[in-house]
Amino acid sequence: MGRTDMTEFPYAYSTGKLSVEVWLQCASDVWLVDERNFQRFRSGQEFRYHGGRCTYTPVRITVLGCGRWYLVVRGNGKYQYRFC
Repeated sequence: MGRTDMTEFPYAYSTGKLSVEVWLQCASDVWLVDERNFQRFRSGQEFRYHGGRCTYTPVRITVLGCGRWYLVVRGNGKYQYRFC
């Protein structure tokens, strides 16, 4: 299981279907974004994501699509995650 803080953006490669489970310390925005939208997020542009504001834990997000997917968690605490 991975651990991270707010300065890191973990990612995983998908060949069709990818899920992530996230355990939060507090309510947070939890997004799974493809590579194109991650670059838009990093540059401050509008972007598309899967997920949203989460007030419960664990959070599970599943996406369909190939390529690299980034996990973005914005909140006031550390979190744990697992791609599956």
